[in-house]
Amino acid sequence: MKVTIAYINFWKDSNNDNYFTRFIQENIGPVQIVNPSKNPDMLISSVFGNINSICNISSKCKIFFYGENLNRYPPYNNDKLLYKTFDLIVGFKNTDLSKKQIRFPLWLVYYPYYQYNEKDNILTHIQKKYTENITKQKSIFGTVISRHDRGGQRTLICDQLSKYGHIEAPGVFRKNTQSIGNTPNDKIDYMSCGLYNVCPENSCYEGYFTEKIFQAFEGGTIPLYWSIGFPEPEIVNKNKYCFCNINKKEELEKAVHDVCTNSNKYIEGDLFTKNAGKQIQLFYSSLLDNILIYLKD
Repeated sequence: MKVTIAYINFWKDSNNDNYFTRFIQENIGPVQIVNPSKNPDMLISSVFGNINSICNISSKCKIFFYGENLNRYPPYNNDKLLYKTFDLIVGFKNTDLSKKQIRFPLWLVYYPYYQYNEKDNILTHIQKKYTENITKQKSIFGTVISRHDRGGQRTLICDQLSKYGHIEAPGVFRKNTQSIGNTPNDKIDYMSCGLYNVCPENSCYEGYFTEKIFQAFEGGTIPLYWSIGFPEPEIVNKNKYCFCNINKKEELEKAVHDVCTNSNKYIEGDLFTKNAGKQIQLFYSSLLDNILIYLKD
């Protein structure tokens, strides 16, 4: 079975611009990338263009994939409009097929895994990198690697962490050392030299947990993290990171004090829960099964 795929309003990023092409190749069969005007079997869109352009394209399966907070990209934050325009809405929100929603968070597409294999999968990869890097000699106390601090959360966490040690910042935000490369590996390699990494999300949104904390784990660090809630609670063990409640000063101070005075507590134990693999498997199978429903029509 050959599947024709077209992309529209999508971003060009080596971390995610070909993930779904590979996902279909690995799980269904050969793929041919075509122009949207060619009536593709699958039309895959994101937020970087006019949503009205989708309506005039004929396709068996129109997929909307979002990797950011949709409130920053109106009118894509209009659920009724998304429901009307697309067959499947894929992203952070919890799976609810009555709304055509499938949860498939952004961080999954940063890793070249398209199925779940017990011995070699996204979790074993991250765990292996963590194990290698957490035992490295740490020449840096903490790191923060970012281009901006739009919401102010990095500043709040860094100000607290700075009370206990020096934070190296090779990015635009608080830059105080030499720049590093632009690839995820450059970032992870640099983080691996530090014990702590400040990696909050940029904003709050339902289920909005991105690659930030997973890259911090790969770097063998203790992440200081903030988001709408505990990150992927069915997958990540809560004792492996410091959750920073930036909205309550006393809680933030207490959390940072604890992680800086009891670091071993955060290093011991597994990164992932016992049922993490089942959850990862569900992410893949739910997306695949629902795509197949449309392609078989």
